[in-house]
Amino acid sequence: MASITITGSFQPMREALTRIAAIGRDPQPVLAAAALPLEDNVRRRFDTGTDPKGVKWSEYAPLNPLYAGDKKGPGILNETGELRRTITSSVEGHSIVIGSPLVYSTIHQFGGVIRAKNAPALFFVMGGKKFLRQSVTIPARPYLGFSSEDREVIVSKLSEFFRKAVAG
Repeated sequence: MASITITGSFQPMREALTRIAAIGRDPQPVLAAAALPLEDNVRRRFDTGTDPKGVKWSEYAPLNPLYAGDKKGPGILNETGELRRTITSSVEGHSIVIGSPLVYSTIHQFGGVIRAKNAPALFFVMGGKKFLRQSVTIPARPYLGFSSEDREVIVSKLSEFFRKAVAG
């Protein structure tokens, strides 16, 4: 029988596995590397007017024609650009947290009903007409969430860290 014997040190492999295990013990560097590209993905949703699944915000509910006529700024959720500008991320433990600190960011993400708190009614002007209402319903227009593009960012960053760990 013909045979070959291969000998050598397993130390480089052990060291590479130790570096890979370190990524699992402390994923914060990977998460930090992914956070900014994930923020960029959220900002792109404002440019395209879509939710994380690619559904147009206008499909949730079209803009009220009176509001649309007076609206400043391009597209839905882009009146002043402040919501898009305030998207931030942070790494908290083993998580990436992305969002906006603006008080109205939640109502746009999830939708809801706005009611008068310190007055008998809400007062607003649209299309040159004055309105008094007990409540106004704001439709959900999700801009936060986990998309297929977000998954690609995470996988790409993790692969990059694994390659570096294996290479030493």
